[in-house]
Amino acid sequence: MKTLIGLGAALLLAACGAGSESDGTGAASDPAFGSEPKLETPQAQLDAALHCLPFTHPDQPPVLLVHGTFTAGQEQYEWNYIPLLAARGFDVCAVTYPDRGFVDQQVSAEYVVNAIRRIHAQTGRKLGLIGHSQGVAVPRWALKWWPSARNAVSDFVMQAGPNQGTVIADPTALLGTLLGTLGLPALPISGSASAPLLPEAFRQFPPASQFVQATNRGDQSPGDVDYTAIYTLTDELVQPALPLPVPAGSLEYGVDNPHIRNLLLQDLCPQQIVDHVTIGTTDALAFALAIDAITQAGPADPQRAGGAALCNNVPIIADPALASTGVQALLTILQGDIAAGAPALHLSTEEPALKDYAR
Repeated sequence: MKTLIGLGAALLLAACGAGSESDGTGAASDPAFGSEPKLETPQAQLDAALHCLPFTHPDQPPVLLVHGTFTAGQEQYEWNYIPLLAARGFDVCAVTYPDRGFVDQQVSAEYVVNAIRRIHAQTGRKLGLIGHSQGVAVPRWALKWWPSARNAVSDFVMQAGPNQGTVIADPTALLGTLLGTLGLPALPISGSASAPLLPEAFRQFPPASQFVQATNRGDQSPGDVDYTAIYTLTDELVQPALPLPVPAGSLEYGVDNPHIRNLLLQDLCPQQIVDHVTIGTTDALAFALAIDAITQAGPADPQRAGGAALCNNVPIIADPALASTGVQALLTILQGDIAAGAPALHLSTEEPALKDYAR
């Protein structure tokens, strides 16, 4: 407990840095990655988005945390996953992509690519990657198109990721449901009934979107990476959770692939109460499966992770004072940030065009 309290300093994570060359526009330019899609975002901006605890545990894989829509890296994880992983001897980093995930997810993926490259270069070790919600879709895009990223990752734990898109396919309905789930007011968006103005990222969530189709085209699990897809029956946003024809949160469902494990939490623990927010913030079962995946060979194994003993609804937060208020505290932060000034909304009447490398 003393260690966890001391890790309140995680609120002031040190930025992971080391710049690379620029092409004159400020965009990242590294000859080592010359055959890969160029990162169009200025290097300084990419580096400023990555924050890490000191790298002091060479015996464990470093862990990169990737946040969901409407939040940010440290905001989502500094009161749960960061201190708990650090207490277990992991070097932990969190990356924040722009404008709370409203921007084109192809842009956000550049932040994840850079984060993976930086951590791998500084530690010399492959990473364990944990993502929640959009924090699954964005890293999947990064691993799909950048070999340097997938070659530096050993495990990818996906929590409530819209891997097959979501059948809450109307972007307006999806946005409204997400806002309601988070207890946030409606965004000041407009447009016609047939072509509403919506954040670019929301155009990329439906199963038929170009983004989802391109992500899943060919190999859905590229590289020498173990993929663990964790999803819940009571997710308000990523649906269907049951095969219709496949669960939205699954990867290569029904395919015999030793590098993939699809885990519906209620198949393991029928009484587990887990929604879209808590699966990536406070749920103990999802956390235990993530730990098992990044520390053991292969994807997560529920029995190896603890079996029936994992079936409880006790939050992962170690401090009892936080356990009952953790999720509400997060929502309060989000509400305050929105009230203080909304991020750029990146509104569009259509899905962003695919980048040339993905066509």
